[in-house]
Amino acid sequence: MIKPLQGQFADWQYARGNTIRFLELLSDEDLNKKLPRKTFTTIYEQIAEMAWAQRCFLKAVEAKTIADMDWATPTFATKDDLLGEMKKFDAKMLEIFEACDGTEEVDWYGSSKSIYEHISSLQSHEMMHLGQITAFCYCLGIEIPQEINKSMFLTG
Repeated sequence: MIKPLQGQFADWQYARGNTIRFLELLSDEDLNKKLPRKTFTTIYEQIAEMAWAQRCFLKAVEAKTIADMDWATPTFATKDDLLGEMKKFDAKMLEIFEACDGTEEVDWYGSSKSIYEHISSLQSHEMMHLGQITAFCYCLGIEIPQEINKSMFLTG
């Protein structure tokens, strides 16, 4: 893998690792508490959307366009099903990154983005949701597991 993508993949692993920790360490009750949002109204739904967005972003690299992606997030039957899909998507990301030479571009509705910009957009999306999930935990009295507090340098 080329060096710039190694750095982006390391950043991705940090973000995705925190997402997986939320999914694994929060109780089903906490994952399914209603959030004050119009869409993705639980932490579980947000994490499912994050996983599906990754799938779409990876397909866009292969298709060289972000248009015509199936953005409708499916329902995952269980937490284990969702975790399994996330691991598949991460393995696919690694496979794609290992094949990249840095010249890849993705058409974003008429504007061309480099592979680096495209992946940075995905990372930003993941981090935005992690921030929301953290804030919702604080607001709803959901205890953030110590492992996440430590990883994200939260004070509690």
